[in-house]
Amino acid sequence: MKNARWLATALVVTALAACTNEKIVYKTREPFNPPPDGAFLGYFDIGTKQTTCGNCHVGVQANWVSTKHSEAWVDLQASGHATGSCNACHSVSELGNDAGALAGYSVKPDSVYHDVQCESCHGAGFTHVQSPTAVNEPLASMKADTTGTNGCGACHTGNHEPYVDQWIQSAHGSGEALSHAGGNAACAPCHEGQAAMVTKFGVTGNFAEKGAAELQRITCVVCHDPHGGPNEGQLRASISTPTTDNLCVTCHSRKGTPPWGVAAVGGTARGAHGAQGLLVIGQNIGWFPPNFAYDTTLIVSSHGTSANPRLCATCHVAQTTVTDKLTGAFQFQSVGHLFDAIPCLDATGIPVPGSCAITQRDFSACSNGACHIGGPTTARAAYLTVIANLNNLLNQLWNDTNANDTIDGTDTGLLPAMVARSTAADSAALNFGSNVTTTAKGALWNAALAATEDKAYFLGGTVYGRRFATHMASGNGVHNPFLLQALLSSSIDAVRTEYGLPAPPNYDTHIVGTVPASVRPRISSQQTSNR
Repeated sequence: MKNARWLATALVVTALAACTNEKIVYKTREPFNPPPDGAFLGYFDIGTKQTTCGNCHVGVQANWVSTKHSEAWVDLQASGHATGSCNACHSVSELGNDAGALAGYSVKPDSVYHDVQCESCHGAGFTHVQSPTAVNEPLASMKADTTGTNGCGACHTGNHEPYVDQWIQSAHGSGEALSHAGGNAACAPCHEGQAAMVTKFGVTGNFAEKGAAELQRITCVVCHDPHGGPNEGQLRASISTPTTDNLCVTCHSRKGTPPWGVAAVGGTARGAHGAQGLLVIGQNIGWFPPNFAYDTTLIVSSHGTSANPRLCATCHVAQTTVTDKLTGAFQFQSVGHLFDAIPCLDATGIPVPGSCAITQRDFSACSNGACHIGGPTTARAAYLTVIANLNNLLNQLWNDTNANDTIDGTDTGLLPAMVARSTAADSAALNFGSNVTTTAKGALWNAALAATEDKAYFLGGTVYGRRFATHMASGNGVHNPFLLQALLSSSIDAVRTEYGLPAPPNYDTHIVGTVPASVRPRISSQQTSNR
């Protein structure tokens, strides 16, 4: 390379690079060429995709070169719709960093700036490479937004790449999860971005916000490794592993089995917590009633089998192309970052967050590949059947007929019958001032796990003056319909037997539909040994 500047050292040090731990290697070599725009270095060797930063940050270079970012320029040219307005997001430029003005390819359209390189996120490296031991390397931001030029939102936005646009409307990005418990140290590993990276993925490297008092949302870099890695989408963990090491399950698996917490007067007994993933993989989930008989090959959900290799992501991160209803022209590429399995659709067909009628929800993710091959209509019918079955079974335990979120003698079902009878034994069986798991409290645990949106009072109610609460886990039953139905049926029988109760009004444990042999899961010994 002409005009290269030499750095004559022979030193190996361990340092913390942005969002990763690595060894930085300084040795006799040509570390950089003069930056064409005066600040951003870009490629050291275009032909081999050797970034200037990668001359020293060798581990990051090795990972980055296998990412889609390293192919951004050639992919744009091959797309058939490359325009000048696309260049800044497919090259080293002012987008994604704190340059504050046009930079890189936007100033000097040189091939040395092709692709999304290190400086796209970290910012100009010229000052640092001139004196790497004296001037700290520029740090990337972990934030994501659609309003600024710093971070992932500078490029991953708009109709073709609405990752940040959708993420910011989700519980991960809106701040909803953060506001719930991000300031609680015990909850932070799943609710606050910095804690999540350290606790769940072992990321201890530097970034611009590290150590700041400001709490961070679950941003892009919490789940995605900006430098690349062995998992699809540069994810920090696999989405196909049917264990608690799965990217999604690592947080959605806090607690799935009793005992309930203890509720002092005025307090709340806590039940299952973030148990969605545990339901899907059928591990450490639910209260098994006495003499519970269930085909162990069905403990794992049909959605957690090898027939669904992407597990949670199949439904919750489904990509769909929206076209104009009249012309068929491209309108919007939904990338599934609302994380809603069956999102509502606006008038143009674009997925949006919120509540809507079942007919306005998009079930296309359910009919991808070999799943629900009858299409969205078949998937919707199966969904409604599951909800109807669960609602019927839940009613047998408690139907809150007066809508006061309290198990009382005016309601129907087995648990209200115990309250109406009001014996000392019945009161003890539903005593949430104790963490003893009685048959009645075990049955209520299963009901709370299986709660649908129609029966949301199971997620937070009162009995004998003490409150109980559970995070919604069932996904309206979809996360593990057959196990939930079996747990509820067995719980109903156990409560009737244990407490000598007659059948409740409209008693019916009939389940519509059977488990097709084609969806019976193949499970590992780890998953069956949850008791």
